[in-house]
Amino acid sequence: MKKLAPSLIAIIITLSLHNIPSYAIGLPKDSISNNPQCLINVPRFVRPLVNGDTNTLPVNAEANQLEALYPNIAIYKGEVLIEQGNRTVQADKVTIDTQDNNNRIVTLEGNITYQDNLIQMKGDNASMNLNNNDANMSPSQYQLVNRLGRGNADQMKLEQNRYIILKNGNYTSCPVNDNTWNIKGTTVIHDNEEQLLEVWNAIFSIGKIPVLYSPYLQLPTGDKRRSGLLMPNLGYDSIDGIDFSLPIYWNIAPNYDATFTPRVLEKRGIQLQTEFRYLNELGLGTLAFEWLQHDSKYSEDRKNHINGYNYDDNRHRWLFHWKNEELINYNWRFYADTTRVSDNQYLTNLDSKYTFQTAGYLTQFYKIAYNDKYWDIALGYRHFQPFHSELKNSLYQTEPQLDVSYYNNDLGPFKFRVFSQVSRFLTSGENRPKAWRTHIEPTLNYTLTNSWSSLTTETGFMATHYNQDNIRKDIEQYKYLDKSVYRFLPKFSIDGKVIFERDMPFIDGYTQTLEPRVKYIYIPYRNQSNISNYDSTILQSDYIGLFRDQPYSGLDRIASTNKISTGVTTRFYDDNKVEKFNLSIGQITYFTKSKTSEHNNDLDENSDTGSITWATDNFWRISDNMIFRSGVQYDTRIDTISLANTIFEYHPSSDKLVQLSYRYANRNYIDTVDKNPFYRGYKQDISQAGIMASWPLSQTISAVGSYYYDIKLEQTTDGFVGLHYSDCCWGTTVQYGRKLTDWDNTSRRSKYENKLSINFELQGLGNNRDTKAKMLNFGKLPYTTAFE
Repeated sequence: MKKLAPSLIAIIITLSLHNIPSYAIGLPKDSISNNPQCLINVPRFVRPLVNGDTNTLPVNAEANQLEALYPNIAIYKGEVLIEQGNRTVQADKVTIDTQDNNNRIVTLEGNITYQDNLIQMKGDNASMNLNNNDANMSPSQYQLVNRLGRGNADQMKLEQNRYIILKNGNYTSCPVNDNTWNIKGTTVIHDNEEQLLEVWNAIFSIGKIPVLYSPYLQLPTGDKRRSGLLMPNLGYDSIDGIDFSLPIYWNIAPNYDATFTPRVLEKRGIQLQTEFRYLNELGLGTLAFEWLQHDSKYSEDRKNHINGYNYDDNRHRWLFHWKNEELINYNWRFYADTTRVSDNQYLTNLDSKYTFQTAGYLTQFYKIAYNDKYWDIALGYRHFQPFHSELKNSLYQTEPQLDVSYYNNDLGPFKFRVFSQVSRFLTSGENRPKAWRTHIEPTLNYTLTNSWSSLTTETGFMATHYNQDNIRKDIEQYKYLDKSVYRFLPKFSIDGKVIFERDMPFIDGYTQTLEPRVKYIYIPYRNQSNISNYDSTILQSDYIGLFRDQPYSGLDRIASTNKISTGVTTRFYDDNKVEKFNLSIGQITYFTKSKTSEHNNDLDENSDTGSITWATDNFWRISDNMIFRSGVQYDTRIDTISLANTIFEYHPSSDKLVQLSYRYANRNYIDTVDKNPFYRGYKQDISQAGIMASWPLSQTISAVGSYYYDIKLEQTTDGFVGLHYSDCCWGTTVQYGRKLTDWDNTSRRSKYENKLSINFELQGLGNNRDTKAKMLNFGKLPYTTAFE
């Protein structure tokens, strides 16, 4: 083969079939297959990548023969190879005709192959106009380089260095010689600048069977956000029947977009899901609305009392969600996180990505705040939407609540802080009291610290005023309440920590620390029987909780405290300073009885002093992919373990996971924490063990499942099993589980629905979701990692 030196301008224009980015017909980056079997027969680009303007790079050409018809025609024959930058062109014959300056033509014939770092094209005949760079090839085949995505056409045209136009063309992301699915169209246009694929008279086929027709279809082909249809979702389950949705994406502006998703549920009806997202110089947010005009299955379930009488009287079903975080300026910010639904069965029947039902209620929260060096001020509004009528009459909303904090750290070794709060508590319960609460809490802090120890002393007082109304003295639990209450409580605490460190004598490269801690707190007793409970509940006394000033959240219950909390933590670090193990154990010793009144709390009825509460926490990083955590809390007032939990997780790779867990809660402790009379007497000890796993069975099949068993109730709490199949061009998920829906107070057993779910997906269209992660959230107890 002879190396030739053809006309430079002719070869440059010949190779300028299109710009490098114009071949993004195929998959987004995150859809490129990681399975090497999928990439068999896929062209590779193995040369070093050349950057810069391709048209300015040098050209190399080789051919067996050159024939020049001076001055306007050059003919290259026999194994023609032309290279420039990342692109190569091969053909049996290349003819350059420049006789007409307004219509200079390059003709390529026989076994034409074009390839760059993005695409490979093949055809028998091709031509190009050197004046405008327009070109066509027929018949033609194309294949993406280093990833899946291919097709063919009767004719392929290039126009304006921007458009690739296929006549009677198709696209599939299946491997070579696999035609499981494809999209065909009479005209297929790829727009390089907008990074989209437009198909007219589109026919989606599985094998040779057409299953979907659309007069027009638009698909994104790159990273650029683009309005159009997204990947449809097709599923089936035994409760709702066929579930089909087709998202429509609207790229309003670089910082605004919206998605409209019509969803067809065979046994329910047609639902419209909408989502609007925004990002500006102030902040970001998401606004979503879902609407189902008439849910035939919901109406039938309500008529037949499938879940008893726990139904709202609504004709239509909807969800509203707004989450917003804005920094108005350097000092001011606005925050909103609100979700409401039409009825208390909505999240059970129609899963939503915006919220979960596990809390038993939804929250609507708004806050505007100001902060600077000395001040932190927030005005908030919090409302609840409960899913049970019993909760509806017991939950208190703060409408509004004003928090004001003042900080002054410019007092030498002292730090001064004032926290104050004004709250208005309302509830829909007609017989429940309502209140205004005003609270102020100044504290003075003095801290001594060095690299291995610290000693913190803090003193202050808490002054609170209540103005309570709607007090029903004829109701037993409210007969002690007073309309106006003043409460004043001084407080004092001293907290000391020391860190000892040594090299491990038996493990080379390891360091051990020993960290004792002692904290004394004093708060005198005030009888709070004349104050209703609006926002206080007992907090867990885990190891960190042993050193809290108060065992209660909120401000309505401030327990008398004359106690000393003691604990010790030991940690093990490897030679890279990575914590591999820690163990903490501590206790609370009361010198006098801790109480809030003679009536408010079951634990207050015990006159115990001395060592009351013990707690231990443990963490063990067995290896980089194996972790063990545990915690135990023991309360001598109920003379048993109050809470315990443990979790073991093995996570060797992104697709392999085994998690074992156990949790325990004593029923006496639960009854103490939850004073709702509707639930008292129906609780057992919670003793639940569970396993969750995701594991590949082969290169294409993975198994995912979970099982949680209540040892006390001797019943399944939650469980499912699923199989996920995914090859190079399509996938399917089959899951079966018992879906927990409610609790039967009469039989004291959970209510379930058996659910079978089947979903399909196509590789290479849009950004495929993490299917196995979604499968792990199939039940009521979603996956949470122990590694965080």
